Amino acid sequence: MKPEQATADVKLRYGDKIIELKVLVDTGASKSVISKRLTDKLGAFLPLKEPYELRTANEKGRLKIIGRCIVDVVFQGVKVPGGAVFEVAENLRKDIELIIGRPEVDSWDIIFTPEGPKPRKVPIEFEII
Repeated sequence: MKPEQATADVKLRYGDKIIELKVLVDTGASKSVISKRLTDKLGAFLPLKEPYELRTANEKGRLKIIGRCIVDVVFQGVKVPGGAVFEVAENLRKDIELIIGRPEVDSWDIIFTPEGPKPRKVPIEFEII
């Protein structure tokens, strides 16, 4: 897969603040993670009482999860009903602001195409089975 096939255009909104950015869509990530830098720009940081660590694919890599962020999301031009909750990492790489992980890939029913990731169905619908 080419790098551009694993990135997506996303718009995040919290209150009256809106940020548009390119994000990494990673089917190997067990969580969706946003940088503390980005939550500060949005004003959407919710601290955890007990931070924890996530292991990364890098042998010594660990992300320190210090909070959560609840925001409205538009993924590739499609509104995600109810928005999303992202884990906030204080030490996410500087060149990455948001990783869309497996939970959102599955629940938003994202497919990968030559043009990049996109929802299989528009509008996005959720099922409880």
